[in-house]
Formats: sequence, structure tokens, C-alpha cells
Amino acid sequence: MDQSLKELLLEQPSVSTEPLYNILRNCSYEFKTFCILNTAIELGIFDYLASPQTLESLCETLQLNTDIIRDMLAYLKELELVEESNRLYKNSAISRYYLQSNSPFSQHNVVKNLENGFKIWEKLTEIVKAGPIPAKENKFFANNLIHSLAEEALGGELPKVVGIIKELPEFVNAKSLLDLGGGHGLYSIAFTAANSGLWADVYDFPNVIEDTQKYINKYRADRVGTIPGNYFKDGIHKCYDIVFFSYNPGGKRPELIAKIHDRLNPEGIFISKHCFYRQGEDSKNLLLDIEWNLLSFEGAPKESRIYSFYGDCRLEEYLELVKNLFIIKDVIEAPAFAGQGLGKIGDALDSVLIIAQKK
Repeated sequence: MDQSLKELLLEQPSVSTEPLYNILRNCSYEFKTFCILNTAIELGIFDYLASPQTLESLCETLQLNTDIIRDMLAYLKELELVEESNRLYKNSAISRYYLQSNSPFSQHNVVKNLENGFKIWEKLTEIVKAGPIPAKENKFFANNLIHSLAEEALGGELPKVVGIIKELPEFVNAKSLLDLGGGHGLYSIAFTAANSGLWADVYDFPNVIEDTQKYINKYRADRVGTIPGNYFKDGIHKCYDIVFFSYNPGGKRPELIAKIHDRLNPEGIFISKHCFYRQGEDSKNLLLDIEWNLLSFEGAPKESRIYSFYGDCRLEEYLELVKNLFIIKDVIEAPAFAGQGLGKIGDALDSVLIIAQKK
């Protein structure tokens, strides 16, 4: 045998596989964990375990393979999503709260949105060669993403933001609010719940408004209306005491500041919640930058970094422009209001909540 082949077989590689295998091991375990969680949701396992059940009754009722489900339940128990006592399995508190479909805090759409994102990532080789997948902006934000964002908001950010805003004296006395690009409308619904004298309009694409109306009906919000339109092209013909503007594509463009100013009553309040880039800042998260570039929008033209669009202001520039027309009352950093990040489009990252009053 050739000496070089002997060395190949008998000597350790000069560079260890450990760093690479650590990466691959994490990928392997996390992918399989997601598949188990997603499958348990799709099969209705968490719904069935709302009350204690034996393995046999679960498998018989749902017509599942006993050997695989036994191990899946054991793994879900390790994750503290399932509890087991005397051969009876039931949901843990986390699963009762977030993984049962009938829970008001169910996160099923969040899990589905992650799965949809993974399917796009599976096309990465094709996209790198052929370019981003075209997506109409209005359809992109009207699909499962709207419902995922609604569930994420209910999981923490919504009550935090409303808790901040409802302490404003101007909010207590407000009679009208415009939720600009309000999507699911949960902020408007929550604002009217916090102020019994408030009427709120949710303004968004016509097909998005269809889903907004479903949330309005679900929460029986009789003081929330909808206005279909495109705020980059169409006018708004009413004035409001408050304009709430949250996480909108292209929402950091300078010309919108004056348009919002014009739609506010005297001394009205402008609330902006967006993820800005600071002067000199490049990337916030490289993986999310890549995800951002897997799709192209026909609407607001994107730049190459997560949540960046052509014509966006940097934070410092935006604040200076706001000061020309408003008195800035507060600028609140993300830790005070943001929900938990999931490593996907929709994460708050280092967003800021700007509260300003019309001069």
C-alpha cells in the first residue's frame, strides 16, 4: 500500500472534525425536534392530551403507530411539553396555553409559518442561481404570516405596547385612532378595549382587511372599523387623535411623516414602531438578511438587509424629520416592549417605539 494511503487510514486528520460536527449535530437535533413538534400539532396530539390519556387510547383514537408515538411522547416529556404519571399522558402548562388549538393563545400559526419559511429555505440552491422568488406584497402579508404575527403579538408584545400607550394622558382622552397598515387589527381591538370612548380604523390592503374583519368579529370589537387601500398611493380623508404605525414595509420613508401629520387633529399623537438602521450600521443578523433576500416584493422595493427598503431613513435622520412637525415625547427601546424572537422575518430585533405629539 502506498505510504500516503497508510497515513490517511492510520493517522488522525490534522484538522479536527469536532467544530464541523458540533454545527451538524445542532442542525440534526433541532430539525428533528421541530418535525416532532409540528407533527404532534398536525395530528392533534396536543388537543387529545387536554385530558389524561394512555398511549393505547391516544394511538387507537388517532390511528397512530404505537412504537413511534411512545418515543415521541417520551421526547415531548423531555421538552416539558407533556407530563406523564401512572402511564397517563397530558399536556404541560406550556402546551395547554400555547399548543392546544382551542386556547386563545394558541401558537399553531407560528409553527406553520416557521414550516413555510423552511420550505423556502429548501429552495436556496435554486434561488442562489435563479434569483429571489417573486411575491406580491399584499398577498405575502395576507397569508399565514398575518395570523402568525397575531399569535406572536398575543404572546407578549401586544399587552406590553398597549400597556405603555394607555398610560398617556392623550390616549385616555382620545376619541379616534388610525391603525395604519394594521394587518390583523389586534392593536386597534386592544386599544378600544383599554379606552371605552375610542373608535379605531384599521387601514390596509383590501385582501388583508378581509382577515382583519375576522379578528374584529372574533373579539366582538364593535368600535373598530376597516378602511381598504394602499397608503403609499391612496389618500386618507379623515383626521384622528392618534395614528399608530407599526412594522410597515416602507414605513420609514420620509414623505410619510408629513402625510401622517396631516391626518392628525391638533396636538394629536403619532406612534411609530419600526426596526431602524442607525448611522454606520450594516447588518443586524446575517441569517435574516439571507432570508430577506429569498423573496422579492412587487410593492415597496427592498434593499439587501432585513427590514430595509429603498428610501428608508436611518433612525437619526427619521427623528430629526419628526422633530420638524412633532414634539417627541419618548423613544422606547425594544427590550421594554418587544416579544420573543424566533429567528425569522417578523422578529422585532432592535426596534424602537417613538411617541410624538403634533405641534
